[in-house]
Amino acid sequence: MPAQEKKSAPFNIQELHLATGGRIILLLAFIAFQITILKFVIHPPMNGGGLSIQGGRFLALLYFILGFMLLLSGHFARVRQELIGAAEHHRWQRMILPQLISYFLIIYCASKLYPTDIFAFNEHIGKHKPLWLAAITVSIITTSLFSLTLIAPKAYWRHFFKTEKTTFLLALTFPAIHIAVYSFATRAHDVLSTPTIKVAKFILGLFYTDIWTDLDKAMLGRPNYAVIVDQMCSGYAGIGMITVFLIWYLSTFKNKLRFPAAFLVFPIGAALIWLSNCLRVALIVAIGSSLSTEIAIEGFHANAGWIFFIAVSVIMVAMTRNFRFFNKEVADRIIIDSVNALVIPFLVMLAATLIASSLSPQFQWLYPIRAIATALAILLVWKHIKLAPVSPAAFPVIAGIVVFLLWIFLIPPSVEGDRKFSAALSGVPTFVSTGWIVIRLLGSVFVIPIAEELAFRGYLPVLFTGGKADKDRSWETHLLPFALSSLLFGALHTSMLAGTLAGVVYYLVKLRSGSLRHAIIAHMTSNFLISVYVLLSGHWSYW
Repeated sequence: MPAQEKKSAPFNIQELHLATGGRIILLLAFIAFQITILKFVIHPPMNGGGLSIQGGRFLALLYFILGFMLLLSGHFARVRQELIGAAEHHRWQRMILPQLISYFLIIYCASKLYPTDIFAFNEHIGKHKPLWLAAITVSIITTSLFSLTLIAPKAYWRHFFKTEKTTFLLALTFPAIHIAVYSFATRAHDVLSTPTIKVAKFILGLFYTDIWTDLDKAMLGRPNYAVIVDQMCSGYAGIGMITVFLIWYLSTFKNKLRFPAAFLVFPIGAALIWLSNCLRVALIVAIGSSLSTEIAIEGFHANAGWIFFIAVSVIMVAMTRNFRFFNKEVADRIIIDSVNALVIPFLVMLAATLIASSLSPQFQWLYPIRAIATALAILLVWKHIKLAPVSPAAFPVIAGIVVFLLWIFLIPPSVEGDRKFSAALSGVPTFVSTGWIVIRLLGSVFVIPIAEELAFRGYLPVLFTGGKADKDRSWETHLLPFALSSLLFGALHTSMLAGTLAGVVYYLVKLRSGSLRHAIIAHMTSNFLISVYVLLSGHWSYW
């Protein structure tokens, strides 16, 4: 929540803008229906035939949509307000039948292209295959157009496409970068492997004298441990990721940056991310040869790429903020306001989780790092958050119990996970296992719920509605922050369904009471009951 929480009127479902939101939900239901039919009825072949080409196109489309949404986020509040205004009196019902017809045309064309035993009319199409490919392409385009007109009138979309030309063009760079990275990473002659190995060898040479390399086989190591630095590990992926991030960053903050000087961040970012990858390779060899091959492969190798990507991203942002060469208004210091303070504990928690997972891959022995670091972050920003006090209430506790029951019902315990967890705890002295359990209990019940609620029910609703938190609380009841914060909360957890439903319940608690504190209490109740269930039942996999 922002600096001052205001008591709101009881939650009214009509305030969720169901006129527009309901149509979006209907559209998603149509898409889910189509995917279900194609997945479980058509069963296209997966062996490098036509589907591999279609799948590649779909992946490129996915990158384009992701890039477009990220680039749109900088002015999403304005676009959202225009959409609601344009869709208010839209006669959308007449679009349902054409939409359904276009969906069935896609299914029919797919059945011709990818025959199965389920459809009696499937036959070998032979020379007519190009016609069916053209037909399914036209059907997909038609479906997409009907999907847009289901939400808002055509006049709105003409205006939208006209005003968002630059966003569309920039979004095209996302699939283009993906294709370029994939092409370089799979080419026969890799231009980055050799320099990556040489730089990594130089770094290792500062500490070891027995380093050996085989450039023909792209190998680097010491007598007792070696790695292969092939195309996928030589740095292409990191360069692509940092390029995409910088495109988004420059687009979002273009009004504060100096151009063309700001374009220099691309070669600087690419060089830094490649050098960090060389350091990553060197550290893998060092850890594998001197400490543990398990940590090197399953821990550090799996997480170090993200850690270095985040570090380089932070460096690039700090560089553009603090040098007048790049920025029109140099920031004298980092300002923590009532909104930014909400997300800081969660970001610290993510960073601590990555580091702990890198150094302890098999078991979460370093969980105390995550809990303590997050608790310290909460304490440091608490004065900026200033949550309003609330009176005791039964509803948050009841909601927490509901989430606990949903969690146990939707997520079956893992027998293998329970066994490994129990074996790890029983393999150490009692005081160690007891201390770990106590810290895990405190972290799960108190620290993590505060960090996650501040981020998902506090920060994200403000972000998705253009930062209107300090004016009034009507923004909280819009469907967009309600749905997106719940979905993202679900994506954070192993079971997305259970996590999303939990996010919905916690958000409703906040809306009903008008207080983020009650959402935190509900979350704490759920985690407390889950922890008690874990300790009593021995189903450690829930932790």
